[in-house]
Amino acid sequence: MAKSIQAWVLAAPNEPLQWQTRALPAPSATEALIEIIGSGVCHTDLGFASGAVRPKHPLPLVLGHECVGTVLETGATGSGLVGKTVIVPAVLP
Repeated sequence: MAKSIQAWVLAAPNEPLQWQTRALPAPSATEALIEIIGSGVCHTDLGFASGAVRPKHPLPLVLGHECVGTVLETGATGSGLVGKTVIVPAVLP
């Protein structure tokens, strides 16, 4: 079943964020779907928004990558995490 989320999206540098509904793919074998409880917006996100820092992924994008939330769904390798509260660090190895 296709899922969707609503999020504030950066469509272009130096432009207001846009409230959008976006399609959400099912997690792959090593991914998890996390319902975000709280997320930080850091200096890198502000750089993306101002155009001073070029993001690794093309726009549009949802800012905020330092977050905490509840695992709703996982791929095959993370099934024991469903229902757990997790922290997603700013940089993943």
